[in-house]
Parts: sequence; C-alpha cells; structure tokens
Amino acid sequence: MYAWWESLSGVLRVLYVIAIPSTLLLFVQTVMIVLGFGEHSADANPSDTSGLDFDVDADMSVDGGDLSIDDIDLSADSISAEDGSVNSDFGTLRLFTLQGIIAFLTTFSWISICFVKGGMQLVPSLFLGILAGIIMMYAVAKLLQVSSKLAENGTFRIKSTIGESALVYVTIPEKGENGGKVTLTMESGFVELSAVTEGDMPIPAGVTVRITDVVGDTVVVEKV
Repeated sequence: MYAWWESLSGVLRVLYVIAIPSTLLLFVQTVMIVLGFGEHSADANPSDTSGLDFDVDADMSVDGGDLSIDDIDLSADSISAEDGSVNSDFGTLRLFTLQGIIAFLTTFSWISICFVKGGMQLVPSLFLGILAGIIMMYAVAKLLQVSSKLAENGTFRIKSTIGESALVYVTIPEKGENGGKVTLTMESGFVELSAVTEGDMPIPAGVTVRITDVVGDTVVVEKV
C-alpha cells in the first residue's frame, strides 16, 4: 500500500484523498436510505449541509513543475445561503444538498482519476471530472425533488382542507367518537374523509359542516 501511494503523483494523491472518503460517505448514505433512516419528514430540510467541511492542504509536483494547492475549501458555509441552501433557477430543485455534494465529489474525483491515469492531460481531466460531477449533482437533486413530491402524504393534503365546507356522508357521532365520514372536493378530486365532532349532538348525513381541525387522517368538523 505504501509503495502504491508513493508511486502516485501529487494530483492523484489529492484526488484519492477526495474520492475515498466521499465514496465511503456515499455508501453509508445509501445504506441509511435503504434502511429507512434517510427519509425526510414534512419539516425536513433536504438542503441542510451543516457540518460538511472539506479542507485539503497539498503541495504536488506535475511533470517536474510545482503545482501548489493550498486550502481547498469545499465548506458548505462558503456555498450555502442563509438557511444552508442555494436557491437556484430550478424552482424547487435544490442543487447544493448534502447528498448532491457527496455525489459531486465522488463522481468528480473518480472520473478525474480515470482520465489522468489514462494519460490525458491534467486540465482536461479535471474539467471532465467537474462536468460529470455537476451532471451527477443535478441528477441527485432531481431525484430528491421527485421523491419529495412522492412523499407528500394524505395528512398534508388533509390539512389543506381546514376551513373548507364538507357534506356529511355517514352520521358523525357526538363528543369525538369515530365512525362519521364527510365528502368534499379537493384539488386532487372528490375525496371521502373520516370525521369527528366535539359537539354534544351527532351530525346526521346530508348536513353541511366546516372542517376546523385535523387529527391524523381524521378531520374535526362543526355545523355551519
């Protein structure tokens, strides 16, 4: 291992220093997502890059010349906005997420390593690595955007019904007892929801009610 490391040029050493940790982080991140630890709740911020700080100090020699790289700062704080994210022109597409940055570093480093070891000059190799990293970061951002939309569950949509009118479909028992149902039209179409009332009297079918609160997947209603 030592002989292999000593045989590498300064450029390849720096690239490997970036590639190996970022690949391990990507692997751990993937395992956590598969096990369910990477799921975002409704209040989660997928752009949170807090704690991500890569500082690399290196002096390297290329083709007999000196190429010095000091303080390569890939700190999330240097690229993030006030809330730890960067608002791009892609709307809800968030490029600078923790997942995206790790994907960028992994792709950039390994692609650059492949081209450098393949005999390509340094600058084109790094350029192609950066380009591949940006493409991968965009792909991850797009995947997060799609998964975020898929993660929008019924509870979120139900909360948007607070203040809306609905029609009692099945008589709603008094004092918060379950069993009642209401129907109403939402943006997603005609829906039927479980309903309860805090009143002392049941609300019969056919009566128009107003939704005042949401408890889980059940709405709380009152007579209009």
